[in-house]
Formats: sequence, structure tokens, C-alpha cells
Amino acid sequence: MISNFFIKNKLIFLNLLIIVSILSFINTISKGLVNGCDFQWQPSVLFWEGVNHYQKFILNGRGDFLCQNGEYAHILHVILYPFSILEWEKARLMWLITNILFAFLIPIAACRYLKLSKYKSILLILIFITCYPTRMTLNYGQQSLFVMFFMMLPFIANSRLANFFSGFSYIKYSSGYVIFLNFIANKEYKNFLISTLPYLIGWLVYFSFTNSDPLINFFEPIQLSLQKGYIKDADFYSLINIYFLSNKTLLTKSIFIFLIFFINFIVLIRINKNKDNFFKMSLILICPLIFFPHSNYDYILLFPLLCYSFLNNEYLINKINIYYVIYIFYFNRIINHLLDFDVLYQPILLLSLSLIIILNLYSYKNKNNLYLFNFKII
Repeated sequence: MISNFFIKNKLIFLNLLIIVSILSFINTISKGLVNGCDFQWQPSVLFWEGVNHYQKFILNGRGDFLCQNGEYAHILHVILYPFSILEWEKARLMWLITNILFAFLIPIAACRYLKLSKYKSILLILIFITCYPTRMTLNYGQQSLFVMFFMMLPFIANSRLANFFSGFSYIKYSSGYVIFLNFIANKEYKNFLISTLPYLIGWLVYFSFTNSDPLINFFEPIQLSLQKGYIKDADFYSLINIYFLSNKTLLTKSIFIFLIFFINFIVLIRINKNKDNFFKMSLILICPLIFFPHSNYDYILLFPLLCYSFLNNEYLINKINIYYVIYIFYFNRIINHLLDFDVLYQPILLLSLSLIIILNLYSYKNKNNLYLFNFKII
């Protein structure tokens, strides 16, 4: 009865959502104008002054400015040159504008690829710009939207140029790694090599401009990331570190990291057995949320799954996907805060993400004969 009411009045409902979304988005922008602390402006300023910020931060044990610790790949600090010549306040504003562009480009690109109706497209855009992960990204000046856009490129634009630009997603090791790993898992070795060019160009420019030792400088971003000790409690890497590797040597930890990569590699091989490119992307982008540390803003990676589920939302599995992503986007943080029991809640969240991948793979494989997941609900 309630669903019929919304269907009959969907235009009124959509107009109300647009008004609420605009107000919410304005509030998000106002916060971003005075925050933006994660935007990597200071490390880029240091680089363009000829200073190797990796060496400096490794020796100091921390960054110089706000929470800008510079633990990203070389290429990010190279391409941020236009921002580095601006004062902090102006640079923060320009990065906020850049993030806003990505906040609209991502859902528009996904909806166009899937050829969704105008109504569904507008609804998805509103969801994306108002969900907590996107708002948090804009507020903190994070690079997550930038990374996600380039992670999507090789799936929605099958070309050498798209493969080349997908390499810009490698700036964030905890997320972008899944793209180059997927190229290897899918035996797209040529595309893998093309995608590494931006990373290698960034490294070449960085060590040349800072007169750094090339070999040492190649590993410095990873060294800085490991030194920071970035772990959470809702992924396999973090849980293994917390409960099994807290007092182990670097060699032991490296072996476990390799093991996690290997398991992720096996999962990617299984995902790539499916033919639907967008479906594959929606599951591949979930993998970083399962295997490596992430924050709340990284849950934007669930958005492609939401888009794909909107395409055929009459199927039960897609309804499950929609409800699940909406929960993560709007209620996950609230429920977590109310329960205040991370030791149990976060592992359950990890388990739920794993189950989402398993259920979707199972339903796709059996889509022609599995009644439960193909049952249409009116």
C-alpha cells in the first residue's frame, strides 16, 4: 500500500527529495569551505619547492600541516601543481569545486552507461550527493571521489586512453590497487602496463625534481603509509593486524599482506567469469572495503552496485543490494554510534560486505534457474 502511494506520487516525492537534497548539499559545501583538512596541499607545496616530503615526514614521524600526511603516490603531488601555487584557503576552495564536479560526474557517467530512465538517474544523483560518504569526502577534502572516478573508467569506457587514466587511481594504495590487480587477474597484461604509466611518470618527475635517489624514492610512499600504521577494524588486513600481528616483524606482516592480495586475486578471477562489465565493476570496487583499511568516505565504492540494482530493481537480489547500500549510505554511522560496540559491529559489517559479493555472484551464475533470486516482487 505504501509502495503504491509512492509510485502514484513519484513526481511529487522526487521534487521533495530535490529540495531536501539541495539544502543538504549546501550544508555540506559550507562545511567543506572551512575544513578540507585531508586535501594534500602542503605535501604538494613542499614537492614543488624541491623538498622530498616523504623523507621529511618519515624522519619527523608526521606531516607539517593539519592531517596532510602525504602518504599518496608521487603522481598526486605532481598533478596538484595548480593548487600548490595558491594560498591554502583558495586551494581548498578550488579542490572543493573539483570534488563537487566528481560528485556529479560519477553518477551521471554510471547512469548514462546503464541507460537508466531520467527518473532513476535523478534519484541516484540525489542519493549520491547526499549520502554520508560523499558528504564526508567533500567536508574533509578527501581524494576518494577523484580515485573512484578513475577506478570506474576502464569499465565504462573501454579504450587505451581510459586504461591509461585508470592509473591515476593508484595514488591511493588502499583502494586503487584493485584495478591493477584486476588487470592481472583478467590477463589484461597490456592494459596493466598502460595503466602504470601515470604512476611511473609521477615517480620520474618526483625524484628528478627533488634530486632523490630513484630506487629509494620509489618505495618511500609505501614506507610512509606503513609507518603511519593506518588500520581500522572492518577489513581483513586490520583485523589480522589487531589480533595476530601486533607484535610481529615487518617480514611476517609482509607475508600476510601478500596472502591477502592473493585471496583478493582469487576473488577477482571469480568475479571476472561474469560477462556483464558493469556488474563486474560493482563487485570489484567492493573488494578494497573487504581486504584493506578504509574510512566511512570510502563506502562511495558501493555506489555502482546501487546503480546496477536500480537497472533491474524488481529482482529480490537487487532489492537486497538497494536496501543494503542505502543502509550503509545513511544509517551505518548512526547505528554504529548508538551501539558503540565496534569490536562486534565492525566484523559483522565486514561479513555483510563479503556476503553481498557471494550472493550476487551466486545469483548471477544461477539467474536462469534460481527461483529465489529471480522472483519478481510486485
